[in-house]
Amino acid sequence: MKNTATQSERGGYGGALRISITELDGDVQVAYTNPLYWSNAYRLNDNLQTTSQTLASTFNARQQFGSGDKVLTGADMRKYHYTFMMEYFDDPSKLARYDDHQTAISTIEKHLEEGTSGAHKVYRLDLGTDTEGKQMTLFGVALAGEDEDDCSADRYIMGKIDKSSPRHTAHLPYEMLVYGSNVEALYARFRIAISWPHLPMLSSDTGATFFSIMCAPGAIEKALTLAAGGEIKKIEPLEDRGDK
Repeated sequence: MKNTATQSERGGYGGALRISITELDGDVQVAYTNPLYWSNAYRLNDNLQTTSQTLASTFNARQQFGSGDKVLTGADMRKYHYTFMMEYFDDPSKLARYDDHQTAISTIEKHLEEGTSGAHKVYRLDLGTDTEGKQMTLFGVALAGEDEDDCSADRYIMGKIDKSSPRHTAHLPYEMLVYGSNVEALYARFRIAISWPHLPMLSSDTGATFFSIMCAPGAIEKALTLAAGGEIKKIEPLEDRGDK
């Protein structure tokens, strides 16, 4: 998987899969992210067939999550966005810029150790360079939020939209990619949507909708920006800028 991650532009996001163990109503659910689905979502040049077979055999896979009424082919996933005006894979959040790759890594390590903006390190993978010759390091980041009302928090988002069974716990953690000397993350409206492509916008029987987490994409971007050592850009009121 690490080798595959280097064979496409910004392929570092595909350097790790996520496996979850969730206790629900006395049962234990084991799930993992489907290599074929995510290799297309991340536009890798390999569909990770061997990885898929190994995981299916190891975990005695019984079912796939599916995408509800949406039929999504591999080609669909390579150009996926949830709906009109929402982000694609190549529309990431740009979190911070540094003089070099190692400075970016050191800064992120420090902030994640300190729990800046409620962010904590889950893993770090040093992946090598991609097809553009840019060095890649992938961080998995847990977001605890700064308080119980912080809608960047993993608990907040999962509590709002993860209501079906089996649970989508393997949606987490989010990734930050140190790409060359820059730090980026997949924008939340893309990153959350590819885990719940069937989630309705406005109404469902369980109350799970994208509308219920409207505050989350901006809050996640802010939390990851601070964890990356970036600056939050503030828009001044018109009267403060002297605009007419």
